[in-house]
Amino acid sequence: MESVDETRRSVEDLLRGQRFAVLSTESETGPYCSLIAFWAAEDLNHVVFATLRSTRKFNYLVTHPRVALLFDDRTNRETDLRKGMAVTATGTAREVTDVEARVRTSEAFLAKHPSLASFLASPDCALIRVDIDVFYVVTEFQNLVELRAHSPR
Repeated sequence: MESVDETRRSVEDLLRGQRFAVLSTESETGPYCSLIAFWAAEDLNHVVFATLRSTRKFNYLVTHPRVALLFDDRTNRETDLRKGMAVTATGTAREVTDVEARVRTSEAFLAKHPSLASFLASPDCALIRVDIDVFYVVTEFQNLVELRAHSPR
């Protein structure tokens, strides 16, 4: 069993190394999942992604800002059951509307996803910040560790 510090480092490595995650939102008709390109803050306190304001995803985020994100390192092989890691993060989503914050956040996001520059520059594109409450880290198929995002290092 990993220590909290080891688990935190494993989550940091996973979020730094992975480019995509699954976002789970809620609507009046039920849950909805979307694949997103993301950037995670070094302190693990928040994750950022971009979406168009005209999408179902954006509408769900505005009406139901509590979300879950799934990050994983699967290779689609049988060994994933023993060696894989899946992390569910829960938190609250909001659009980054402050101009200075959007510039800083956009730069960090684009450092990880430079191919999305024209998408991010679209007038309809919203930059979404998810403030993370907790990470649920599952390793070896069934070992679960809960990691608070805002806990001291």
